[in-house]
Amino acid sequence: MGSSRKAKASGTAKKKDLSPGQRVAIGLAVIAVGIGVVVLGVDSLANKADKFAAGEFAALPVGMVLAFSGALLALPQSFPRMRSLIAALMITALALTVTWIAFGPGESSLRSGFSLNSVRGPLQTGHMLGRVLFGIGAVLADLLALWAWVRFFVALGGGVVTRAGSSR
Repeated sequence: MGSSRKAKASGTAKKKDLSPGQRVAIGLAVIAVGIGVVVLGVDSLANKADKFAAGEFAALPVGMVLAFSGALLALPQSFPRMRSLIAALMITALALTVTWIAFGPGESSLRSGFSLNSVRGPLQTGHMLGRVLFGIGAVLADLLALWAWVRFFVALGGGVVTRAGSSR
């Protein structure tokens, strides 16, 4: 049996990583898409009277998540503090999106996928269930954002920030 077959059989086959140039190119493309989403969101909010109650408001943090994820992809591993800052900003933007959907102003457009949707009256199960589930997700996302900021400030203070489960 050839050496490549042995490597694949034992699970030690070398995976193909992106070159630094490819990472930067893809990262810049994702940043451009994220900025485009933010610009479209701002443009669609320009004519709204209550900008925070408009559904288009959710496009802003979603675009920011895309832009920050592109920046993480493009930025080399040799900048751990900057990567930690961008990761904290990205997770915060994601948490902001979920929190706004769960607790934001305006009419909820959450839809239920099961028959409790037809309940009428003060206990509208579909909307209530959607708000509760998004509320739980919002709390978890906010806790994750808090954790990311703690990791950033630890890295800023000179502490070593490593991946969970890393052998470094």
